[in-house]
Amino acid sequence: MAADTRDSRSTKESSESSATTAPAGKSFETFNYSATSENKNSLPGANANVLAEKHTEPAIVDALKTIKLEDFKEVHKKPCTREGFLTGIGAAFATGGVQAILGGLWAVGAFAFGSFAMHEYCQRKRKIEKEGMQRVNAALLEKKIKDERNREETRKARRKAKEEANR
Repeated sequence: MAADTRDSRSTKESSESSATTAPAGKSFETFNYSATSENKNSLPGANANVLAEKHTEPAIVDALKTIKLEDFKEVHKKPCTREGFLTGIGAAFATGGVQAILGGLWAVGAFAFGSFAMHEYCQRKRKIEKEGMQRVNAALLEKKIKDERNREETRKARRKAKEEANR
């Protein structure tokens, strides 16, 4: 076999680039890239240790800062809110009536649970209705396209028949 013509000692040690000497027996150069302003390909702040940054967890205070007075003024405009509140009031009234007879303090919990359960039920019904409407719209669109295609085919057939009759 032919001998290797590459000389591992002929690496470009004295070049003006940032190349370092290759390890013995290796035929490649290693480069020392640093994310500084000298390196035009580096992004600003790319050398920052992102994992070492400490992220603060959101607290209840942060959540309360997002609530505005306008949110409470317009709560009746939200979907399913009316049904939820009415169901909660009914559940609280029924539980309060039983409570008066048997004792206990469950009316507030019944209101909260009833309101939440009815709101979720209403949202589920709305989602199912929306999906059904999307299916109907898709079917109507397919039917419209099919009808237009049939009309166009009928027009072409009539034109063809008329042209043959005129000959």
